[in-house]
Amino acid sequence: MNKLLSFLLIMAGSLTAGAAPRFTDGTRYHIVCRQFTAGCVTDGALANQSTPLYYLQAATTSDETYWYFTEEEDGLYSIRNASTNQYVTYDGVRQNIADAGQLRRYLNMTDEMDGSRSLWSINRQSDGIYTIRNVGQSDHIWDVRTDSYCVGTYSNTGNGNQNQQFSFYDEEGNIVVEKTIEPQPEPDGFDVSSWLDATTESPDGWTYEGSTWGDPGFGNYVNGDASVVSPFLERWQDTRYGGLANTAVSQTLLNLPANAYSLQADIIAVRQPSNNGWVSISEEIGTGVWLFAGNEMREAGTHNERPQRFTVSTTLARTGELTVGLRLENTNANWVAFDNMRLYFLGTLEELIEGEKVKVRTELAEYYDDTETEQKIAACGDSFEALEQLRKSVANLPKTDPLGRAISGLTIDGHTPTYVESLDLYLCTLPSNHFGKDYSALVDYTPKEGAGTLYIDGQATPAASEHLFTTIEGGKNWQLRIAQPNGNIVTKQLTFTSLPVVSIHGSFNNSYSDGLIAVNEPGKAAPQLLNMKAKWRGGITNSSGKHKRNYHVKLLDADGQKLEKKFFGLRNDNSWILEACQVDMSRIRNRVLTDLWNDYCTEPYYFSKEPKALSGTRGKFVELILNGEYRGIYCMTENMDRKQMKLMKYDETTDTHHGQLWKSKDWSYAVFMGTRPDGGYQPKDYLSDPYGYTDMWDSYQVKYPDIDDVQPADWQTLYDAVYFVCYSEDDMFRRDIALYFDIPVVIDYYILMETILSSDNHGKNMFFAVYDKQRDKKITFGVWDMDATCGQRWSDDYWHSDLMTPEQDYATFIATHEHGDYNLFKRLRDTDAEQFNERVRQRYCELRNSHLSTESILERFRTYLDEFALSGADQREYRRWNGDTDISRRSLDFDGEMDYIADWFTRRMNYLDTQRFDIGSLGIETAQSPIHSADQTITDLKGRIVGTTDQLRHLPAGIYIVNGKKVMVK
Repeated sequence: MNKLLSFLLIMAGSLTAGAAPRFTDGTRYHIVCRQFTAGCVTDGALANQSTPLYYLQAATTSDETYWYFTEEEDGLYSIRNASTNQYVTYDGVRQNIADAGQLRRYLNMTDEMDGSRSLWSINRQSDGIYTIRNVGQSDHIWDVRTDSYCVGTYSNTGNGNQNQQFSFYDEEGNIVVEKTIEPQPEPDGFDVSSWLDATTESPDGWTYEGSTWGDPGFGNYVNGDASVVSPFLERWQDTRYGGLANTAVSQTLLNLPANAYSLQADIIAVRQPSNNGWVSISEEIGTGVWLFAGNEMREAGTHNERPQRFTVSTTLARTGELTVGLRLENTNANWVAFDNMRLYFLGTLEELIEGEKVKVRTELAEYYDDTETEQKIAACGDSFEALEQLRKSVANLPKTDPLGRAISGLTIDGHTPTYVESLDLYLCTLPSNHFGKDYSALVDYTPKEGAGTLYIDGQATPAASEHLFTTIEGGKNWQLRIAQPNGNIVTKQLTFTSLPVVSIHGSFNNSYSDGLIAVNEPGKAAPQLLNMKAKWRGGITNSSGKHKRNYHVKLLDADGQKLEKKFFGLRNDNSWILEACQVDMSRIRNRVLTDLWNDYCTEPYYFSKEPKALSGTRGKFVELILNGEYRGIYCMTENMDRKQMKLMKYDETTDTHHGQLWKSKDWSYAVFMGTRPDGGYQPKDYLSDPYGYTDMWDSYQVKYPDIDDVQPADWQTLYDAVYFVCYSEDDMFRRDIALYFDIPVVIDYYILMETILSSDNHGKNMFFAVYDKQRDKKITFGVWDMDATCGQRWSDDYWHSDLMTPEQDYATFIATHEHGDYNLFKRLRDTDAEQFNERVRQRYCELRNSHLSTESILERFRTYLDEFALSGADQREYRRWNGDTDISRRSLDFDGEMDYIADWFTRRMNYLDTQRFDIGSLGIETAQSPIHSADQTITDLKGRIVGTTDQLRHLPAGIYIVNGKKVMVK
């Protein structure tokens, strides 16, 4: 994150910065390094040393060993020697003893202060231990050189090592600790922060005007009673770009009782200092940052990383809504962060209880009838806590849908329509064979007392009667109308989809939390509402500010125990992934390519023992509803785990490892097996040793056995294989590589990477499996996360750009544009171990006549996109996510994306045929000049007429069909 790097460079503080140290004016202090606790810092000249500041190995009571600390500005200090009265000043000069007879490391003693170069921030690392950071050159902290005991500065944006950490002692030997700041009294009222719908722990649930606020994922800033501690919300940009743009983050609270309120938050609002070679900027207190509640506002401004607590009060004249939040208007601040938002009710306890009952009554009306609601409220008595627990108890429950107040159990041929509140329509799944034709269906429901008959498109449809839905089409709506028992007429729309509809209910984040899930499958009866726990998952796709989140779901029974269910004909399991396909403009790359891999890959070496083993997941595209909000097209998939790959279980009786599974989560030297992630090819570089009591080793993660169940983790098999690739001599590599890796599977995986020009799966995003290390330590591969393929990169900066052009060498591409070549592949190519190069060529040629034929690949893409169109899900996805920041505000265009993929694959396969694997062109002619026959029609790969052959020269570059043959126009 740029904010992290730049903040560390320009801020006079560390990530664990706390309150200011408690120095007393006029008091002298020893400065003691943590690494040399018996000594102290002294004036170098008076100690007969050639350096301005020197570290004595034993402390004395001489004047020159004491220092005065004066707070010149809030949190910024001058440091003056008690004997010479000179100031410690950063001058940026580095000298050796031979240079003018002086040893200097950027510090000097000056008679006068030199602005910010003579100012220092004292930044707490732990109790009584600090770093000393220069304000003018904010990447430099004090440092004791361990070879010469010269005291200088050193460029370090972090928290410092022991020789860069110091404590301060007065003449009585008392250590300096933080200032004691009296806590700000809480408002004279009742804490009703539980009424807040969104918290500062997540950017979700807030309303944004302008830019989205995000959680940076780091930071611990404390100042007395005020604290901004990760997670929190912030906006930041580099100081040199000026103040932040006008923006606001808010939430509107509903059904609040009339009375006076106070809103509190801990806030940092500052223009940070900078001296980074671009421009020199002094720190300024933030202006134009407002904490607001209703129409009342309070300006918030602070110094550097020290938060302050701000309060604004307002009065709600009548029961209703109140909007609260933070607003930036013409601010000078480049960094604004806030945490610990609290709301206080300033009326009496009796007023609070009566208001709470009204609030509970109003909100529960969406879930229960009036009688049941009143019974539940009465059971709470006059306890605010009990009433709040009741109000929040419905958080994970589905609301009563609009028709549900008149009828219950509505089904259409056994399928339960799902009400999507954000679309204000009912979505009902239906087998695809009903689309494009009339559909006569049994409509059943139970009317509530006093309710009318259901009308569908104006036709009365009593319970348990047939209704003819004419010409089922995606996106086509039917009107549902019924009279409620109170006489109100409810009118809503119904539409059909051929995709399953999955509804989840709950509040989710990076930790598992309880919720509910219902999976409506075409062709199956109404589903159960199942208990579950779920959390967000993913890497870049789960970073701050993302909207279309991935979810990991674990099904539970009524007692909270593991529950296994089978969906879509896939495996019976409790663990499922809802994949958002967030950055993929087609939404289908990963599913298509995993299907392709499952269909053509060579079975793993242990397949004869485990004929059901799979080295890829299976999944089904669904439409996801989250708490009544349409979230779009998702892929509900199996997990890649021991169960999927059919690895032997750990023997708990004998504590013996058998099957093992690891996942590579990021680029690293070990993951690349001998290539540094900066692109440097260093096969003999340092390989770190794994540690058995953590689930991570150099970006590999233990997936089985689980580190929570089996400790220490056994890394030896994986380590040996990585070590072999990194260090073995070529002859040994040729001789023994097949002992370490499942070569036929490696060959197939390599062909896949070449075919799809993958930018994110060469080492990273792979699974490494051993069936039974007691029999054979050979590693086989499993595939994972192939969105960044087929002309799309993992970064949204490079969609459809020349960087991903299909006519380029795979190894050169990943070495040049990604994090480096995958050394396992490189060594197999370079040494031709196991006749790798010819076996790859022959296997590729074989696959080109089956699974890797261009038309076969493209048909996989078309099949899924056609289903989206058939069901109308493509248009719902477009309306929900088109132009979202998840896709850098680009437009979703499924037809255009299919055209792009068709052109990309046709060109890619032709390149591989003729230039990479030298198997010759498979029926593709190259048109350098027009084919002279005016009566020949030209079509594109989707069969659309684009012209005649005399117009060929004017067509864009790409692949076309002329007289039944593929023709490439360059």
